[in-house]
Amino acid sequence: MLDFELLKKSNIKADKIDLNKSFASFNSNTCNLIIELFLKKEESVKCPVCDSSNVHIKGSRCNQIKSTTLDSKNVIFNVHRRVYKCECGYSFTQENPVSYENRRISVQKEFDVSVSYVVNLFDTKVDLRRLSLPTVLCIDEVYAKRLVKNSYCCVLFSPQWKKIVDVIDSRRKFDLIDYFSRIPIEEKNKVEFVSMDLWDSYRDVIKKCLPKAKISADPFHVVKNLVQCFQKIRIKVMNRYKYLKQEGSNYYWLYKKFWKFLITDLSKLSNEPIKVSKSGMVMSKYGIVENMLSLDSTLAKAYELKEEYRNFVATASIDSASVELDSLISKFKESRIKEYYPFIHIMEDWHDEIINSFNKMNNHKITNGPMERVNRDIKTIFGISFGSTNFNRVRNRIMFSINEGSPILAWRKSNSNKKVGKARGKYKIKE
Repeated sequence: MLDFELLKKSNIKADKIDLNKSFASFNSNTCNLIIELFLKKEESVKCPVCDSSNVHIKGSRCNQIKSTTLDSKNVIFNVHRRVYKCECGYSFTQENPVSYENRRISVQKEFDVSVSYVVNLFDTKVDLRRLSLPTVLCIDEVYAKRLVKNSYCCVLFSPQWKKIVDVIDSRRKFDLIDYFSRIPIEEKNKVEFVSMDLWDSYRDVIKKCLPKAKISADPFHVVKNLVQCFQKIRIKVMNRYKYLKQEGSNYYWLYKKFWKFLITDLSKLSNEPIKVSKSGMVMSKYGIVENMLSLDSTLAKAYELKEEYRNFVATASIDSASVELDSLISKFKESRIKEYYPFIHIMEDWHDEIINSFNKMNNHKITNGPMERVNRDIKTIFGISFGSTNFNRVRNRIMFSINEGSPILAWRKSNSNKKVGKARGKYKIKE
């Protein structure tokens, strides 16, 4: 059934809705309340161009609109509107009763204010400064081509406070050096660990600007590079059997179909039997992996090394990590698998940073893991900002939304974050 109170709060007039066809449903996966709204057929329709009444129904279109209601529910309206076509050739749709034209947010008039008023109020009441540098600092980037000049924003995050320290409008080395140079040295010396992905510029910046901090290479990104190298080996082996594809051989198909089992952690493979449809056999996931590895010794060796490195990440301690990593580097070199050469370079080039990732703070390893959720939330804010190009406004919105307990100003700022555009030219008045 439809929630009439919700329709009323969203400023939707029930007289325009076909209540017999409209319905509501709840999506348990996304926790969204989905409301399908079908509009009533209009009695008299006129073309907005030629004012003709000789129009016919061409079809229909569905607009998905997010509600900005203050309820805790996430409400999405799917508005089904008729498309009309006039004899003059012009096509147009029914008026949207849920949102303004070309907008994907519902019309809210609970406080009788416009969207522009809310934006200006936010600009004048929210002006967040960066937080002080924490003991453990995570650094990463988010793609934002329309928002910043150099396509990427740099995000500083504190896993201890679970708050964003700051959002910087560039990830370029010299811009970051200039940013940190304006922070007092006493504050920079408080940083003990910095976690990052394998981006050389970040490492250079931290070594120069935070010399007392230990740099930690995020284990997820290191393993990600390892898996990418292993995938090249798997594809190379798979293509060896490509010529047998026409003969009905299942070797090629086996590597093509069950490749995910090869990159899944060995400890997570179950022994539950599944049917292999191509051959009609019933095997466990572990058995399928064993079958694939038995066909090629190089792949079997590469798989063994991959799992050994994963076991190293899971079980090594800060005291034993250096010796174990050196042993792994030797084993990778002795295998002479050329696809692993880039990963060998990573282990050697980032040797000390990989060791530092085994340090613990409050019994937790130093990783970028807590930051991944924050990056997803930032990307969501980018998505609902409809391609905004105002960095200061979006930065304030990110920090105000994600950092719990963000303050607002007790007074309104005299200036706004609104961009100053070009001055309009003079209008030519036709006489």
